[in-house]
Amino acid sequence: MRRRLPFEITATLGYAIVALLLAAGMAHSIRLLSALAEEHVRQLRAKEHEVELAEQLRWNSELIASDGRAYLLSGDPALLARIETSLSRFDESARGLRDTTLRASELALVDDVEGAAARFQETQASLVAERPRVHDAGDLEQRFENELLPRSRELRDAVHRMVAGEEASFDEVYAQTSRERHRVEARLYGLLFLLVLGGGIVAWYFARILGRSYRQEQAAHRTARRAVGARDEVMGIVAHDLRNPLGAITMQAAQLRRTAEPEKARRQAAAIENIAMRMEYLIRSMLDVATLEAGRFAITRALCDPRDLLRETVEMFRALAESKHIHLEMSADEDCVELPVDRERILEVLANLVGNALRLTPLEGRVILSARRAGDAIMMSVADTGPGIAREHLPHVFDRFWKHDACGTKGTGLGLFIARSIVEAHGGRIWVESDAGAGAIFYFTLPITAPAETTEPPVEAVPARA
Repeated sequence: MRRRLPFEITATLGYAIVALLLAAGMAHSIRLLSALAEEHVRQLRAKEHEVELAEQLRWNSELIASDGRAYLLSGDPALLARIETSLSRFDESARGLRDTTLRASELALVDDVEGAAARFQETQASLVAERPRVHDAGDLEQRFENELLPRSRELRDAVHRMVAGEEASFDEVYAQTSRERHRVEARLYGLLFLLVLGGGIVAWYFARILGRSYRQEQAAHRTARRAVGARDEVMGIVAHDLRNPLGAITMQAAQLRRTAEPEKARRQAAAIENIAMRMEYLIRSMLDVATLEAGRFAITRALCDPRDLLRETVEMFRALAESKHIHLEMSADEDCVELPVDRERILEVLANLVGNALRLTPLEGRVILSARRAGDAIMMSVADTGPGIAREHLPHVFDRFWKHDACGTKGTGLGLFIARSIVEAHGGRIWVESDAGAGAIFYFTLPITAPAETTEPPVEAVPARA
């Protein structure tokens, strides 16, 4: 867990950094493109304004020339007023052009236009001033053709060059903005490539770590499977090579106990028989645990009367109870019906519970077996007047290798673990109610009808009685 947590933190931080880099890169790209677009729009609008002012110059110069000729021919004062208005607009447009951010070449074109306009206005002003004193319009028209018309053409050509220059400048600005946009796009694609490359490197790094962890887990799994196989092999050896000699020893000890003459020899034979039976019980418990862990635990159901199960258990332990001066009793309700159970396995559960109770119950104590109907199940219990179990130990009573040390007893710590597994394999549940100094009651339920072949989650602990 300690190694996994830092890796999860590292992986989370790594992906967070990649996500932040991607987000920062996208935000920077958006801001850069937005600023570039705003700058391009500003430049294009400025150039459009310059072109517009240049067009106004050209239009006003045309008006000045045409209205001036008409005034020289007709002498109409209204035309003179229009000339003054056009001159004012011409000067305003020229000032507007100078106020813009023009390059040196563009300023030179504006200077040419203003110079041509000044020469044109000077010639036109001299002709306009003489118009009231001249009665023959033909002379003024001749002078217009010889003096003013060349100035008008010079002005028109200068304005045309300026307009063409502004249009060319507009096209150049547009081309420049396009080049800048493509350059920025290339940089952004490069940035995106670097971010994707960085993300790929981080992903490769984590995939490598995960792959190494996976290979280590697979190796550990294979090692565990080999260990389980070795354990099963050892259990097979135990089952075959130890149980058979123990059976022979038990039979020989029983025969010796029955036929031996001296009392001392009979006692020794009985001790040998008890030791051999104890060893066989330990071997059987170990084999049961191995079968449970391997997932090969099976039960064979047959209809059994719960009262018969209690009676057989009482008869099994009656002699032991009498030797310890313990009252062993049973009670069963009349509505207890037959159960579809594995008879030998349920007797094993009862034997484990009653055996523990007799070991822990003091002289003149009581051990009571009972059975009653509880809905769709039969509930059996084994109650004793022993030292009880402290509340803090109750959640661990059915754990493997748990032992009760209140009376200095020793055992394998497998009996209650096996009992729980057997009860749960039948679709029931088992629990204990106890408190220190108040005895203990072990309950387990068995369904009246055989459940589907499913594995229910084990019940680790049930709250003790009040």
